[in-house]
Amino acid sequence: MRSKWTLFTGIILLITGIILRVNTELGYAPILFIIAGVILKTYYIIGKARKGEYKPGYELLFLFVGLFMFLSGIYLRSQELTFNPFFLILSGITLKVIFVILFIANIRSNRKILE
Repeated sequence: MRSKWTLFTGIILLITGIILRVNTELGYAPILFIIAGVILKTYYIIGKARKGEYKPGYELLFLFVGLFMFLSGIYLRSQELTFNPFFLILSGITLKVIFVILFIANIRSNRKILE
């Protein structure tokens, strides 16, 4: 748990930012929460890679595409469009969840190899 504080804090900040963004009109504050959450989660992933506990692979594609779709959907919500940007947001979140599942599986498989 000691090494996972950045991951859990990043997740909490990210969720808080999303909830604030959807339910309030606070302006840039929710975006700062989201960015801080992303930075902490990125720091955690880089730390795992440096320690050799995580070997980056194709799952990073899910993360980057999901993040792009999610942020694009949030931006496009303020625009007048013929389609609903909610589908971009939902697809982005789904891809990010897939990344998390693959990330955990990758760390667990590397842990078994190291033991």
